[in-house]
Amino acid sequence: MIEHDYSTIDRRLRRVLLFVITVSFVLTPIAAPEFWWELSRGRVVFSELSPPGPLLTAGTNIAEADWLGGLPFFLTWQLAGVSGLMLLKFLAAGLLAYLTLRHFEARLHWIAFAIVVLSFVTVNSAWQPTPRLFDCWFLLLTWLLTERWAQAPNTKKLLPVLLTLLAWANLAPLCLLGIVVVTCVPWLPGISTRNSSFPKQSGLLLLFAIIAIMLTPRGWLTPYDSCIQLFPGLFYDQGLLAQTVWRPTFSAGLNIETIGLSILTVGMAVYLLTNCRGWIESIAFILFAIPAWTNYDSLAPCVIGISLLACHCLATYPLSFHRLKFSRYISPLMGRSLLVIGILILCLKSASGTLAGQSQRLGWGITPELDITLLADAIGPVDYQGTAHGMDIACTGMLTWIKADRKIRPVRTVRQALLQGHLYEELTLNAELSHGWEFQHPRADNSWGGWWIRLKNRNCQLLLVPNGEAQTIRALLNSRWQPMSVDAAVIPYGWSGELLSSPKIVALLPIKDFLNRKQWNYSLPNPSGTPECSDWWGILTGSPNLHPALLQARTFRAMELYTAALRVLHPLLQHYPSPAVRREFILCQKELAYQEKLEIGLHTPSSLRTFALIQAQGSSDVDLIHAGPMLNETANPLRTSHSIERAIQHYTHGDWEAALRELSNLDSESLYAKAHILLESGDPDGAKKTFRQLIQLYPGDQLANPSKNMVDTLQ
Repeated sequence: MIEHDYSTIDRRLRRVLLFVITVSFVLTPIAAPEFWWELSRGRVVFSELSPPGPLLTAGTNIAEADWLGGLPFFLTWQLAGVSGLMLLKFLAAGLLAYLTLRHFEARLHWIAFAIVVLSFVTVNSAWQPTPRLFDCWFLLLTWLLTERWAQAPNTKKLLPVLLTLLAWANLAPLCLLGIVVVTCVPWLPGISTRNSSFPKQSGLLLLFAIIAIMLTPRGWLTPYDSCIQLFPGLFYDQGLLAQTVWRPTFSAGLNIETIGLSILTVGMAVYLLTNCRGWIESIAFILFAIPAWTNYDSLAPCVIGISLLACHCLATYPLSFHRLKFSRYISPLMGRSLLVIGILILCLKSASGTLAGQSQRLGWGITPELDITLLADAIGPVDYQGTAHGMDIACTGMLTWIKADRKIRPVRTVRQALLQGHLYEELTLNAELSHGWEFQHPRADNSWGGWWIRLKNRNCQLLLVPNGEAQTIRALLNSRWQPMSVDAAVIPYGWSGELLSSPKIVALLPIKDFLNRKQWNYSLPNPSGTPECSDWWGILTGSPNLHPALLQARTFRAMELYTAALRVLHPLLQHYPSPAVRREFILCQKELAYQEKLEIGLHTPSSLRTFALIQAQGSSDVDLIHAGPMLNETANPLRTSHSIERAIQHYTHGDWEAALRELSNLDSESLYAKAHILLESGDPDGAKKTFRQLIQLYPGDQLANPSKNMVDTLQ
């Protein structure tokens, strides 16, 4: 039997598959929350030639070590715009994977490919124009250059290592991983031919490396700052970190990141226990694995480090798979075909945004959640002076980019709070805003909380809340903070009665009334995306990206614009009834039923709302059953007919035309349900006419008073 030589075919196949994976995982819209913050940092460095932290924030006077982190992205933005940034992240991610594969391919073949692909998809969140991309790249470069130095130590080979570490410390925050690399890599088996002077040379390399990462505006505190960001659990309580990007990686549940990390770490641990002949590999693995599992923010570079270590160990002490005799059961051609099919399925899941841990679809541009246009229209012309508070780094970054004159600035970012010891202060302020703790109250630690005095002491003129942050939006509903936009990616809140914000707040009132009570219908998002974000998957399949619409419905519900929220959900229920859409629809129904019982005075909610509650109670989603207001069960019988039940079945599935056809009876429940469905479908005149008909026919009915209230709001 002739044995075919697959070496050349395999090499080409690996490159083709790596390219396909890179396209499906990296050619997605820019979605990093800190994107605008990094651009703002780069703009300040370019114009002021000084560390941007103290200039961009009002409560920070300490220069950050990685002060140049945003400059390359800002320069790319200036030269080539969004397309330049998309090309940058695609080339950076693809080239990193290719160089890693090429370095080990000759010795490991398909094993190297498997490890590279596994690490590539595990760290997919790092393929964004942020300093985390630099952390991954500098770790690879430091590893390769240190390995090169260890093979023949001399000054000429030492200099590139030190320059790489110097650049790393000034461009990205996790430069302490570089010290791990220069400490461990020279002692790995198979790298150097050690002589009597090698320990001294390795010690000098480590000393010079530590000095190199201290050559930043932060000076000798640079390793300390990097240590805090790498091992935050040593400095802060885990309950506090769980609210941030420094939470444990496994807290996100089962997704592509935790699965990939589990395979890498468990596989590497088993290998070290069974095949390792030294101790340095185990130490290096532990130093990479601990922050990878305990700190989501450091996952990407640590996974790159684990994959490099795994490839090196397998190349030095290879495993033999001949005893498994795969070829007896699967031919080489069959094995390659199955591999290609598996990778294509994975890539299709990633490109469609349905892969757990990879929600972005194949596309080009900036994701709608980071679209700055409407926020700039709302706050750009207003000459604020003072400070602002953003609920997350996306809000803060958009503010600093729009307000380039820096008359209004955030007090500090969460990362600055982490480094300066103010993390508790910032996170408790967010919690107080989200829970409506306006006035002073004692906390569990005997300190005093309440956002009113804290924001006044900061001279806060502006609040920025992400669109879809329902809890915070609801908590601010009856406060002095009022929205100046309803559909921006970040909702700006101004102080009502204050000279600068009041005109915007007042101008929004008729818009909210129009959305909730006038003739308006929501159209499905365009499958091709927006001018700022081209949705390639939508163009290929004709299916729109529903996530922005869901966020908008959630915001309307939190603002108690229930009709507007249901108008947004109507086409989604009809054409794309996903669990998330159904959940939001049922929450609207629960809150409307609660409103009917408490605000309008009904003992039993109307049939229209009650059947939505029955569906919620029959749901297998326990969280949904307990979400929203809890309604006490009543012994009063439902005043329903079969036609109402059929109509509400159509209604809950988005077929409101069929529901209206079923509601032909003239009983009060049918008229009430018909009027609300007419209003939610964008026919306020028909709804008003039906409400009046109910009032005339049943003036003493329990639904007459709420109908009168609805007629008054529809004038």
